Amino acid sequence: MDKLNFDVQTDLLKAIQGKADSVYFEGKGLKLQDISLSEFEIKTDNIDINPLKVVFGEVELNQPINAETKIVLKESDINQALKLEFIRDLLHEFLTFHTEESIVSIYPKNIQFRLPGNSKIIVEGEIILDSGLEKKPLDFKADVRLQSLEKPIVLDELKCNTPEGIELEIIVALIDKIYKLRKSPYFKFKDVALRINTLEVQQGSIILFAQAHLQQIPENISFRSSN
Repeated sequence: MDKLNFDVQTDLLKAIQGKADSVYFEGKGLKLQDISLSEFEIKTDNIDINPLKVVFGEVELNQPINAETKIVLKESDINQALKLEFIRDLLHEFLTFHTEESIVSIYPKNIQFRLPGNSKIIVEGEIILDSGLEKKPLDFKADVRLQSLEKPIVLDELKCNTPEGIELEIIVALIDKIYKLRKSPYFKFKDVALRINTLEVQQGSIILFAQAHLQQIPENISFRSSN
């Protein structure tokens, strides 16, 4: 981790008992399950921690907590995360949807994000489209504008390259699936569950504001890491 600032709000008696009214972390360069977070903030409410661990500069939760978080992901962070197997599996799970006749799955193979600014997201790469009856390789490029989760997604350009073409029914079902995900964006990792409240797309980065449920403070956050 490149930098960490923290603030613990409590009193001496509560600290001895391993309790705190709130804990605030702010830092740069955190890795969460091999996903790099360029910047992050975590603010918790009342927490119950192991007081012996705090003596050694560590935070161990005695029970899960809820927290408000701010996460900044750079374009390079996103593209590196898209190479991870569990992120590919997560995308496959999210992008499995139903049409009137079948269950359709999307398997990402090589996906690249670009964030040129003006709320734009350019996504291009290769996927496998599995309709249950056949699998089709598909090269694509999508140029979208996403100002926030509350405002509609604007599709400026979509290019697809597949020899057989794609049924309109599949396109409509996929758009409906993406719309539902945007209305209720929820992600779960090993010790963390995130529900995104606000999303800002900027040049070179995406900023997420989310509610988090933490089983544990990430291992590479330590009170002694500040510099």
